[in-house]
Order: sequence, then structure tokens, then C-alpha cells
Amino acid sequence: MINVALLGASGSIGASTLAVLRQHRDRFRLVAVAVQSNWHALLPILEEFQPDVCAVEDGASALALQEAVSRKLLRLQIDAGADAVTAVGGLPLADVVVAGISGFAGLPSTWAAVVAGKTVLLANKEALVAAGRLLLDKAAATGARLLPIDSEHNAVFQCANGLVCDPRHVSAITLTASGGPFRLRAIDTFETITPEEACKHPTWAMGRKISVDSATLMNKGLEVIEAALLFNRPAADVHVVIHPSSTVHAMVEFVDGSILAHLGPADMQVPIAYALGIAAEIWGGVARNVPHRLPLTVQRLSLAALGKLEFFDVDYVRFPALGLAYAALRQGQGACLALNAANEVAVAAFLAGEIRYTDIVRTTERTLDRLDMSDPTSMDEVFARNLHARAMARSTLEDSPMVVGS
Repeated sequence: MINVALLGASGSIGASTLAVLRQHRDRFRLVAVAVQSNWHALLPILEEFQPDVCAVEDGASALALQEAVSRKLLRLQIDAGADAVTAVGGLPLADVVVAGISGFAGLPSTWAAVVAGKTVLLANKEALVAAGRLLLDKAAATGARLLPIDSEHNAVFQCANGLVCDPRHVSAITLTASGGPFRLRAIDTFETITPEEACKHPTWAMGRKISVDSATLMNKGLEVIEAALLFNRPAADVHVVIHPSSTVHAMVEFVDGSILAHLGPADMQVPIAYALGIAAEIWGGVARNVPHRLPLTVQRLSLAALGKLEFFDVDYVRFPALGLAYAALRQGQGACLALNAANEVAVAAFLAGEIRYTDIVRTTERTLDRLDMSDPTSMDEVFARNLHARAMARSTLEDSPMVVGS
């Protein structure tokens, strides 16, 4: 039995992970969960899976959960605070850690899992964007295994048969993007886009922040940075194409001109199950040439029903965030860290109704112009630089006339 710790249990990655675990209770046991504050969503998870440890960052939410758990006579350890969530990442009892906490907030627990030498199913792209080289170097030192479960990176992983995209064999990686809800919308109407409109992703069900990032294509930019780090390729070798149906998740082009593409349903259970299958081999001691695939009950992809596959070049006037991400990648880790921090602040301001949709990228770009772009040399420096970048982004918002209705 392989023990799994789930970081971000109440989110979309958490829900998909639990769906996979339900189908394979004979192989995996959920031993620990962590959330920020949503104890209402967590309670039925505790009842169903009965983990040993639960961490809730918000103290009041942890207390409310404790009272609810007591009434239901459940027996488990409930810890409160950010340190408790981080500790779940390095929990000795866990073999596999699913890093599903979104944003920079997921970095501490992901770092703890890597330090502890865990097999980490990585959905938190921001951890690599902000501190990728430090994470990868630490993983090499501790023996931790990073398995990507973002659909695009997992697709590259499958097509390339691992994380090694040797330039002697692989010439390029292509990630696909649906284009989000505004792929065909008139650009001169972008200033009137509302948070509700930006959160209506055409193919994926996601949280509000990542939905906005998908609308601007900043999410794809962060994925480009993650892919360059994970697969050790320069920015020029990582491409993006618009693919509205989200049927092809990624493609790998080889030096002979052939291309392998990964097709599948738009369901996060698929990449999560593939990574869990590899984890089962790592911790189960089963030697195979091809990673075991876990059977899944998901909607099957019908190419006949789909009818056609369409691909389009990215319009960088419509999606300037992607160009900003490529520029940060070329500049280095410090720029990527700053990009992520500034974007998170700008998106939060948009969702709060404080700025326009078009001000998200403007705020991010103006903030980057005011920051130190040198590469961080320690995790302490990453956290300090992140705080400084966020403060600078908030200052940029206050100094610039970008309020809604201005």
C-alpha cells in the first residue's frame, strides 16, 4: 500500500486526485490532507478516506473542523497554521505527495516534500517558476522525484518517455492552449471584461485565479517556464499553439521531423493517474519498461465525434502576457519569480474589482521594471524577494491611474 499526502485537498486538483484514489483503494491510502481554510469541503473527505493527519492553515477554520470531527467521532490529528501545512509536505508517513496548492502559497510545502526526498506529483507550477533551479538541485541531492501532473507537462513527459529531452533526439516541445474565453472577442472590448466572464473557461473547470491566468494566457506563460526548467530546454525550444478543443495536450518534435502528440479527455484524472502509476512502481518495487497505467472511469475521447483538430498561431497583441513570460524566462529565475508575484497581485486586484482586465499585464510589466532581476541563491532569498515583489506590485497599483471607471 502506497501512502499519499494531498496538499490542497479542497481544490480542483484535490478533487481529481480523490476521484483516482477512489478507483484504486487497493493500491493507495490517503494518509494526510492539507487545506487553507475550506473545512466544510474537507469534512466529507475525512469521513470517506479517514487520513491520519489533517492540516488547516486558518486557525478559526481548524477549530471549527475539530468541533465537527468530534461530533462525528472521527479520530485523527488536526494541526493548524502555515507551518502545519508545510509539515504535511515532509510527513514521514507519506510516500507520495500531491502538490495541489495553487500559487506561490504552495511553494513551502512543495519544498518540504523535496527536502524529505518524496515522490512529488507537481501541479503547482508557481513553485518551479519562482524557485525552479533550487528545487531541481535539491531534488537531485535528496533523491526526490518530481512527476508533473499539469496536463501539458504530463503529456510531454509521456511523449518523451521521461523528463530527459535530450537535444540529440528532441528538437522542440509544443504546449497547447485553448485560447480561453476571449480567443475571438474584439480586442477593443477587453477593458470591459468582468471577473465573471474571465472565469468562464471553455474546456477546464478551475479556480478563479487560474481561470483568469488562462484567459490572459499568463498560465501558459508560467507553463512555458515550467517546461523549460523541467525538461532542461531553452525558451526557443518551447512553443505554444492555440488549440480550442484542448484535445491535444502537448507535442514533442524529434530531430528527424516526426512529432508525437498526446491526446486525451480534458480531465485531470488522466495525468494524475499516470503519475500515480509511476509512483506505484517507485514505491512498489515493480520493475517495468513502461510505466503501469491505472484503469480509469472517465469519459472516453471520440475523434469521430470531435470531427477535426484545429491549431492556430498565438496572437501576441491579444495575449501580451505570454510574451512577458517568455521575456522573463530568457532573463532568468529572478525575473520569473518577480513575474509570478506581480501577476498574482494584479489578478487578485482584478478579481476584487479594483482594476480592469487590461491592467493585469500592465501592472505586472510596470512592476518588473522596478525590481531586481538577479537569480536568488537560497530559498530564504526566494521568500524575501517574493514579498518585496508583491509590495512593489501593490505600490504600482497605487501609483498608477488604473482604477475601474477611470
